[in-house]
Amino acid sequence: MVSTADSETPAEPLWGWVVQLQSGQAEALEPLIEHTQGRGWHIAYSILQNRQEVEDALQDAYLAVYQNIHQLREPKAFWGWFKRILVHRCLRLRQRTPLEVFEEVAIEPEPSDQKLDIHQAFQQLSAADRTVLGLREILDYPYERIAELLEVPVSTVKTRLYNARNRMFKLFTGRPKGGSHS
Repeated sequence: MVSTADSETPAEPLWGWVVQLQSGQAEALEPLIEHTQGRGWHIAYSILQNRQEVEDALQDAYLAVYQNIHQLREPKAFWGWFKRILVHRCLRLRQRTPLEVFEEVAIEPEPSDQKLDIHQAFQQLSAADRTVLGLREILDYPYERIAELLEVPVSTVKTRLYNARNRMFKLFTGRPKGGSHS
């Protein structure tokens, strides 16, 4: 058996369910969902940070998969295709531009000598920072794809990533990036 790079179960059953769905076998949807919903949940939650919105985004994404599975030419490309659908659903669910979300949800951390764990630090970031970091660092999307999804120039993506990484570093370590180590 060949396992995928991220140490999950072999992908061949997934490809089989995709082929079955493409041939009109609706009963293949349930095992496909069971196999993919854990990773889908993590992707959506990294963007939305709200359980109800994550459930809505996943439901919408799986409906889109079911309705459009015939458009997927290569079953082995399912993960990339599914992630694009899910990210689009998450961003549409917000119904605001990432800049509006950033301005609205920016959270000022409380001054503290205590360092946060990485999950706490990530949750304290604005939705815009979580989105851009999630797309790049979690989903490993290239800058060009992020720019396309967010409908901004690549240079804006790079600037947002730079700033989001700095804010994440400051939240996580309690000191600004490049600050003294003493």
